[in-house]
Amino acid sequence: MQVSQPIYMVCPHCKRPVAVTREQPYAHCAEHGNIVPMRSAVANSPLPRVLLEEANA
Repeated sequence: MQVSQPIYMVCPHCKRPVAVTREQPYAHCAEHGNIVPMRSAVANSPLPRVLLEEANA
């Protein structure tokens, strides 16, 4: 079986990539806060910086 898309650690809600190491049980999604990441293909691109700044304001 050949994988057509690379597998990343993503948010299970929005499928955006998150930064996490294997030892960390949680990751931080800019949209959903602390989440338990899952291995999947990326379905949505990361949020633009402008939206991130508005969400944190």
